[in-house]
Amino acid sequence: MNFEQAKEKAVKYLVLTLRTENEVRNKLKRLNVEEDIIEEVINYLKGINYINDSNYIEAYIRQCIKIPKYSKYEIKMKLLQKGINKNLLEEKLEEHDMQEYEKKIVEKLKSSKLKDMDEIKQKAYLYRRGFNISN
Repeated sequence: MNFEQAKEKAVKYLVLTLRTENEVRNKLKRLNVEEDIIEEVINYLKGINYINDSNYIEAYIRQCIKIPKYSKYEIKMKLLQKGINKNLLEEKLEEHDMQEYEKKIVEKLKSSKLKDMDEIKQKAYLYRRGFNISN
């Protein structure tokens, strides 16, 4: 597969939704694209801002904050699984007020799913989900 064909495949893959650099790289590997062509395609897509892990992290965090469901830890793990750079991720998470976000989720859980549990079981559940137990 040449550069133009690989670029076309990558762009089609990116049309549906934002993707991380790692996701695009893995997609091209699954299509048996040569490593040097993959690098060329990745650099091209970064150059035209079709791939931007920083923007991906921002969009993902904003989405999670709008629909509060995951702890900061769960968000971090999901992004790391997508191949996001850990340092970049830490930097972006610090830009958001995750403590207030997590407090909202904990209160929501305590008033619904956890309301019939005793305090120890509540704390254990929250701990397993990655929430700060002092909440």
